[in-house]
Amino acid sequence: MRQPLISVIVAIYKVEPYLRKCIDSVINQTYPNIELILVNDASPDNSLAICREYAERFSNIKIIDKPNGGQSTARNAALDIASGDYIGFVDGDDWIEPNMYEQMLYIMEKSDADIVQCGWFIEEPSGERFLKCEDKYCEEYSSDQALDELIEHIGGHLNTSVCSKLFKREIAMAFRFLPVRAYEDDDFVFKTCSVAHKIICVDTPLYNYYHREGSTMTSVFNLNKIALVTIQESICELIQARYPKRFDLVQRYLCSKQFFILACLLKHKHLPLAAKYASTLESKIKASYDGYIRNPQMGRNKVMLRVFKYTPRFIWKFILLSKFS
Repeated sequence: MRQPLISVIVAIYKVEPYLRKCIDSVINQTYPNIELILVNDASPDNSLAICREYAERFSNIKIIDKPNGGQSTARNAALDIASGDYIGFVDGDDWIEPNMYEQMLYIMEKSDADIVQCGWFIEEPSGERFLKCEDKYCEEYSSDQALDELIEHIGGHLNTSVCSKLFKREIAMAFRFLPVRAYEDDDFVFKTCSVAHKIICVDTPLYNYYHREGSTMTSVFNLNKIALVTIQESICELIQARYPKRFDLVQRYLCSKQFFILACLLKHKHLPLAAKYASTLESKIKASYDGYIRNPQMGRNKVMLRVFKYTPRFIWKFILLSKFS
């Protein structure tokens, strides 16, 4: 009987010191039928040479070498050629436990799930390693329940990381990552959960996340993080069409994130194009004002919206910067 093929996608950019450990952890899985797709996103270090070295030794490794476009475009390029019945993702500076995909595939097939999520460890640069969550749990979600959890965080453990998950092919292949350079996992997980009939979350820690200083998510504010708004806009569109009873809430989150990013842009006005992006965001908030004010879930955002609309710019700017100081 044919064993299902798992395609594991690793997007690579400036991770040379960690890459061998990452690749070794996938190649040495207890589950044998794995296709490893390494995507070099124009990394300026020796990452591509390392990938080629491994590809010469292992026939199940594919390499994509592409111009720099960010992790989203790298993952999308891999999805375009992935052959697997199941799809997994590993970041190039992380690694996985030897039995990760054997365990997750077992759960997937036993429960007939579309998505399975495992627990994970975090390792600090100091070498300290600890569990992200010490709770014991095994949770099952329908699509609606998964969206409720992702939107409201109502006590479950489902999250928006793609790396802690295994996806059925038809679920993963239905979508692509938005071409942004931060928060891209959020949109992809929302969309895949919106079409999945069953999602399973288990507490078993099988993924290892390296908390690297200077990575996309640990760095100080930069223009890549404007994607927070782009991603929330996409989630709003999804929820309005797929699960409208939660739209007011996700629209409130969008408004909050718009104000937060606007404050960051005003605070970091020295960044190239910050003034341009701030102006665009101001216009978006003003264009959405009527809909936002009518939203019964908008809460205290309504106060800031009225200040934003009815006071001079220097006043609302001062209040906004004070709010997010």
